[in-house]
Amino acid sequence: MAQVPSDPVTQAVSMWSNTLALLKRNSSLTSRDKGWLEGVVPEAIFGTTIVLCVTNTATQQALQNELNEPLLKALRISAGQDMFPAFKIVPSPDNRTAETAKETKAHQGGNDASARPQNPPDRARAASRATHDQVQGSRTQTPVKSLQGSLPIPSSIPEVAIPEQPPLADDQVFPVDQHRASLDPQTHLNKNATFDTFVPGDSNRFARTVALAVAEGSGRDFNPLCIYGGSGLGKTHLLNAIGNYALVKDDSLKVRYVTSEEFTNEFIEALQTPNQSQGQIADFNRRYREVDVLLIDDIQFLGGKEATLEQFFHTFNSLYQANKRIVIASDVAPKNLKGFEARLISRFESGLTVDVKPPDLETRIAILRMMASMNGTNIPNNALDLIAERFTENIRELEGALTRVTAVASLSNQPVTRALAEQTLQDFFTSDVEVKPTDIIGQVAKYFHLTFDDLVGRARTKNVALARQVAMYLAREMTSMSLVDIGEVFGGRDHTTVMHAYTRISNEMQEKQEIYNYVMELTVRLKQHPQE
Repeated sequence: MAQVPSDPVTQAVSMWSNTLALLKRNSSLTSRDKGWLEGVVPEAIFGTTIVLCVTNTATQQALQNELNEPLLKALRISAGQDMFPAFKIVPSPDNRTAETAKETKAHQGGNDASARPQNPPDRARAASRATHDQVQGSRTQTPVKSLQGSLPIPSSIPEVAIPEQPPLADDQVFPVDQHRASLDPQTHLNKNATFDTFVPGDSNRFARTVALAVAEGSGRDFNPLCIYGGSGLGKTHLLNAIGNYALVKDDSLKVRYVTSEEFTNEFIEALQTPNQSQGQIADFNRRYREVDVLLIDDIQFLGGKEATLEQFFHTFNSLYQANKRIVIASDVAPKNLKGFEARLISRFESGLTVDVKPPDLETRIAILRMMASMNGTNIPNNALDLIAERFTENIRELEGALTRVTAVASLSNQPVTRALAEQTLQDFFTSDVEVKPTDIIGQVAKYFHLTFDDLVGRARTKNVALARQVAMYLAREMTSMSLVDIGEVFGGRDHTTVMHAYTRISNEMQEKQEIYNYVMELTVRLKQHPQE
């Protein structure tokens, strides 16, 4: 095979040309099938993803459905490895010829270059520019992007030696990493959160693919990358995976992961000592404006904090103008952020925005299999199926259910079975009941013969500390609140305190019968009578 050109556009055109030739020679495809291929324009290649531009949703759906298998096979043969297409719906360059000709004349004194026929690389670049202009301009027609393919995306780019990913179809980061973090003191990255422990599924595959391109350094047009979705769906893991992978590619990079709470606290600390504030602000600016990759989590919590937002705005601009990588995670899409100035939201939207959704049934089963495997637990498929069928919202629910089942098995010294799982979780299969964090604190305080103020106050006696940790565990399990939010409810505590409490109670549930009983009894009470 000839040497593959390094330019992403030329590489895409070359690969698509070979792929198209293979598909047209495929005798199993009808003339109608082959007709769908005529309007496809390759834009660029990022790692193991080839971006293909199509002019309408009908073409996209045909390529994603009936032509899925032959397309993947032809791409694999052309590339010598698994390749995965990402589709963008963009206006046809040919349909824009007259309009672009007028614009070219206006800017070039009548030189009608845009009306000339385009060769394939020029067409691809035109499509790429058109898409880029749409995102950065009026955004009246945002390109639709979707990733298809039944094969799992490899966890590594060929030139980087990274362990092979387990062959599971997952929607999510392996959730245990959220409370078994191995934090790097310099970058603040969780070293356990990598692309190898994030197995893609339909609801987050595109987000993972784009994140991998950004981590590799090839996704420069995706800057800034904004990842949004509900709580417990893997946004934090993706941010950490980007940072960890970027350091694998180039260990000289300066990478920093930070939550919005940490960013705010560091800024406030820099302002607290009047005599030293100028020097501290300078240190703060240097800390954030000299990084190569900035990963900021839970950006929505900066809303309304005017001074901090002003500082972040200047930090963002400084990094963006220096062509540094910026990745942002939020519970909502940038356009729905509250308390943010329009100028900052427009900068977020100037890059690429992707979302992650709740996992489907197959994905939930795959997640549970991975969790069981990572924990060294032997659990039959029918027990995993039961849990996956009953807990549907996010990864945290699945993890909590699996923890309860394995805890009962461990404490009673018996194997996990479907019957055991059903008996253990029967009180959790009731209809959904809204449980508020204040309900949890009130019930836990009553259960341990304490007061509400004891749990949110500063007392550190043994009985209060245990009750507080149980309450934090339940708040994490039974609400969609983030670690930062839970910490705020418990007297403004740091999110790491909540993470520690969650980890401790999770572990002790499998070792101490009394801890398991506490959690189970309180959970049932909250499900049945949350406000008592």
